[in-house]
Amino acid sequence: MGVLGLLIFLSLCSCGIEDYPYIYAIPQANVQPQVLAESATVYVPSDNSSNTYFTNFTVYYRIYVSDMITDDPINNINAINNTLYSHYSRVRPYIDNDSIGSSSVGSLFSSMNYYSIALENANIETNILSSAILGRTITFDFIQIAGRLPSMVIGSNTYPLIRSTGGGNFTIRPNNLYFLNDPELYNTDNLADPNVNTDVTEKANMVAGPRYTYVSLYIVATGLDTQTYSQIFSTPTFVGILRLPDPA
Repeated sequence: MGVLGLLIFLSLCSCGIEDYPYIYAIPQANVQPQVLAESATVYVPSDNSSNTYFTNFTVYYRIYVSDMITDDPINNINAINNTLYSHYSRVRPYIDNDSIGSSSVGSLFSSMNYYSIALENANIETNILSSAILGRTITFDFIQIAGRLPSMVIGSNTYPLIRSTGGGNFTIRPNNLYFLNDPELYNTDNLADPNVNTDVTEKANMVAGPRYTYVSLYIVATGLDTQTYSQIFSTPTFVGILRLPDPA
């Protein structure tokens, strides 16, 4: 091999030395059709093994206020809340789309004021949705029994879900943090205050009458680029739209 050929060979080989930072999304097909507005089940594949940049899964959520009650939220998104429909339309092109850059996924949810869901008695990302969840099934249980706390169920373990505090950047009302259809979520003063319940969106032009609240959920694999030490994201997987049960 001549000198020129050797240089070309070495140049071609060097192009593959650094792996492109990539983590696998949960395929949308792994989400079972939700049961009414009460539960959604996600099967987590095991492809995010130790040879990927995966660290954990993050569940993003936002709460939407509505004047409509329905057991079929997927087919009534716009009727539930017009902003919910707008947000869903923004996320939909990202689902199962491997051509989307990972950095744009994080900024997408941030721009819509989606927050990371939390657990009452455990660190959801470090202890629960880390590599230990690979190959297992997650059920988000929002059964409509007054006072029963919406939970994440994995095997025989049940973890009550709680809202984010936004790192202390906004005030949560009510302060118990549970995903319940509490009047504080649709209180007029709270909705008008930009520093209160920024994880909640009001519906425009609601008619007088009862108020209902729904949560929209997405799950995203997250990881760390070991070259730049920056966070990376998979494309999002749509978990579903679930109705918050009434408080006891």
